Amino acid sequence: MKKIVFFVKSGLDTFLKDIILELSKVYTVKKVIVGFYNQIDKEMKEADICWFEWCDDLVVYGSKLDVAKEKIIVCRLHSYEVFTNYINLVNWRNIDKLICVGKNICDILKNKISVEDKKVEVIQNGININSYNYKDRSDGINIAYVGYINFKKGPMLLIHTFKAMYEKNRNYKLYIAGEFQDERYVLYFSHMIKKMHMEKNIIYNGWQDDINQWLEDKNYILCTSVLESQNLSVMQAMSKGIKPVIHNFVGAEDIYPYEYLWNSIDEAVNMVCNHNYNSKEYRNFIVNNYSLDIQKNKILKLIDSLENN
Repeated sequence: MKKIVFFVKSGLDTFLKDIILELSKVYTVKKVIVGFYNQIDKEMKEADICWFEWCDDLVVYGSKLDVAKEKIIVCRLHSYEVFTNYINLVNWRNIDKLICVGKNICDILKNKISVEDKKVEVIQNGININSYNYKDRSDGINIAYVGYINFKKGPMLLIHTFKAMYEKNRNYKLYIAGEFQDERYVLYFSHMIKKMHMEKNIIYNGWQDDINQWLEDKNYILCTSVLESQNLSVMQAMSKGIKPVIHNFVGAEDIYPYEYLWNSIDEAVNMVCNHNYNSKEYRNFIVNNYSLDIQKNKILKLIDSLENN
């Protein structure tokens, strides 16, 4: 069996779990949580295929080692990396395949660095459909937001979009499952929620380890991001049959049907208030486009082609 070694930093292996589980059926697999660069030297020598999860300083280091010329090297770029200097520091001559998890991210990357088209492939993150309980749902009053609360997620837009929904129906409630990454937003949320008299309608539940259970009584999933590679929390909710209400962020039209997107706050309000609801459609969209099986098959095909070449 060929050996694949995955290199990743502590706490950043969330997206790898299902991939490793599937690839371990075909390859000898090892995950290395890198704390020191010399771990990369040692493990690359013993690997047939090296997979660097995230385009960060680990792949910058690994791509410049002499052993890199002898190994098949895959790097998976998610999103934030394309806005860092890491992409300029990688020795791309030694990278056999760069996986981008979104076409929009791939397009941004190609405008910034010179990398051969044949080395770049878009493979979206896969959703493990079986991890999310589906049922037929209908419109209601419970609106969910899931994710970190930082500048990338459009937190000010989140508050003001919900305010417009609240003005249409004072029974609407916004439930937030996430974590503040900037104290300024803690202060802003506290201030504006009081000023808008929405203390009873915006409920902060903090970070949730079991998002499947937390979403169970929600009717809508709201996204206000400025840019995403996919927004997995939206796809997780859709897998459960929950209606998506997605800001038309940069690249959204390459990921979702246009009818799930909104450009203005008024459009977002209408999506919640118009009573159009089709749980089967939301789930089937994920099953047919972003299931874990689709991702798995694409990755297996990619690695097989690298071995044969």
